[in-house]
Amino acid sequence: MSSEIRQQRVAGTIFEELTIMLAGELRDPRISLVTVTDVRVSKDLRNVRVFVSHDDEAVSRRDLLQALRNATPYIRTQLAKRLALRAAPELIFSYDDAPEKAARVDAILRQIAAERETAKQELASDE
Repeated sequence: MSSEIRQQRVAGTIFEELTIMLAGELRDPRISLVTVTDVRVSKDLRNVRVFVSHDDEAVSRRDLLQALRNATPYIRTQLAKRLALRAAPELIFSYDDAPEKAARVDAILRQIAAERETAKQELASDE
């Protein structure tokens, strides 16, 4: 049980540190609007899957992930300095499209609500 707690604590710390790094420490413009959405750490703390999304439509997912892969040696070095781990974990970046899907669902729900309101108003005006 304590290893799961440590795993969660390390994931939370990595999440915070990556958020800080990606928000201002990296100079690559492709990474400028990146949001870390989730961090999953393996049981042995050697592998970390980092889920990211971004709001810059000018940068493709492929370019974003490539920029993050290029920055991985720097990020790992910084994580090793900032965290009390024996070795810097291997980082695997993945694109998280859940925020985009949630925005689409939200837009559909708003559209349905607007259509219902219009239908109610039309029924009220017909009476």
